[in-house]
Amino acid sequence: MRPRSLRARLALWHAGLLAVTLAALALLILFLLKHFLNSRADAALYDYADKTARIIAASEFQTSLGGNRERARFLNKELQEWGRQIQVVDASTGKPIEWSDGLASQKLPISLTARVRGQQGLPTYETRTDLGERPVRIVTVPVQMGEQVPYLVQTAASLEGIEDALSRASLVLLVLTPSVLVLSLLGGWLLVGRSLRTVDAVTRAALAIKPDSFHHTIAAPGTDDEIARLADAFNEMLTRLEASFRQIQRFSADASHELKTPLTSIRGEAEVALMGERTPEEYRKTLSSIVDEVERMTAIVENLLLLARADARQIEIKQRRVALHEEVMQAFEQMEAPARKKHILLDIGAMEEAEIYGDPLWIGLVLTNLLNNAIKYTPEGGKVTLSLTTTAPQEEEGRPEAIFSVTDTGPGIPLEHQALIFDRFYRVDSGRSRDAGGVGLGLNIARWAVEAHQGRIEVRSEVGQGATFLVYLPLAAAEHPPEAARPHPEEAKR
Repeated sequence: MRPRSLRARLALWHAGLLAVTLAALALLILFLLKHFLNSRADAALYDYADKTARIIAASEFQTSLGGNRERARFLNKELQEWGRQIQVVDASTGKPIEWSDGLASQKLPISLTARVRGQQGLPTYETRTDLGERPVRIVTVPVQMGEQVPYLVQTAASLEGIEDALSRASLVLLVLTPSVLVLSLLGGWLLVGRSLRTVDAVTRAALAIKPDSFHHTIAAPGTDDEIARLADAFNEMLTRLEASFRQIQRFSADASHELKTPLTSIRGEAEVALMGERTPEEYRKTLSSIVDEVERMTAIVENLLLLARADARQIEIKQRRVALHEEVMQAFEQMEAPARKKHILLDIGAMEEAEIYGDPLWIGLVLTNLLNNAIKYTPEGGKVTLSLTTTAPQEEEGRPEAIFSVTDTGPGIPLEHQALIFDRFYRVDSGRSRDAGGVGLGLNIARWAVEAHQGRIEVRSEVGQGATFLVYLPLAAAEHPPEAARPHPEEAKR
């Protein structure tokens, strides 16, 4: 059954890999140790046999020079090494001639391979298991007399010591390997648990999140690793979720309130009209008031639908070269009548020619929205000034911009409200704004349209000193126009 816990799966993978690694390492150690011990034993046996072969060759040479036909003794009993046996064999017959005391009862066998290789002047290494309880290592070295090989020298030693050493090493590794495995598993289990502690905290915080509570943040560890970055990302996500949820709550409450106000007014007007007989003029006045409220509701719903389509990226911004100064003059002419009706002077400041890439429909909407707001909140006898200038880039990577500004002599906007003035349904003075006919969506739509044209919109104001709204749009360059910021096939209505 596959474990469901990530900690258990990591621990099992760690255990499996570590067990395979330790087992392979133990086998490698035993292999290398066996090879080393066998090589040392072979080297010692060969050295012993070679020295004896050289002594025999020298003795035979001196005997031949002296004319003595008797063979001298080849082996010096006093110089025989402890633990090793030696035997001299006649190369032609294969029969032992001399041997050490340990071979008195049983001589070393010589194989046909050893005799053939000896005649070729080559040593032979053999392991025999039929000479006792433990295997015996035999090295056969030829005695060279010119081109002849009259004798073969065999040295032998039991492999008991090597087998005992390998057995002890195997026992040590058999005890040490599981111990290291257990300790490593325990350390890995604790380390994985400590590393996943933050993940558990993220899980608990995610489960504890409720629609009215996003304050469950994660204490990020002090390390700059993946777990710490996960905790930071989760905390940032919670912050964004809380801000989005608060905005949705505020938007829902404001939208409900904005729709409830005209509905309440319509119901009140209708109930009053039904309470008794009224003159035709009174009925006409009531119906006119109802029509005004319906128009207000229609404007709210249309703006909400427009913003919903903008959020869903279903509005296409048509990109073409637009003479911005002509759009500014057209908006000026369009808003002259409302300004004159309110006895407000609508004036033109600096006016430079400027061309941008964009959609004239949305550019015009931004201009009229800003002018309409300025006229609404400027008292009678005030002044609204609009201007258009261009600016060169301040930095190498900057871009030239067209700056459209609308300045009024109204009450101004407090500093604490300026960062929120572009939010949906936000009003500095809700009662006054509603009396002026606003629904709190115009500036939000204007900001969206400006940003869709890769621009930005700002407000600068002091209480009692009026307000200035500035729109920055990139000037049209000689190359092809930029791609639309909202490339969707559905066209929006103004």
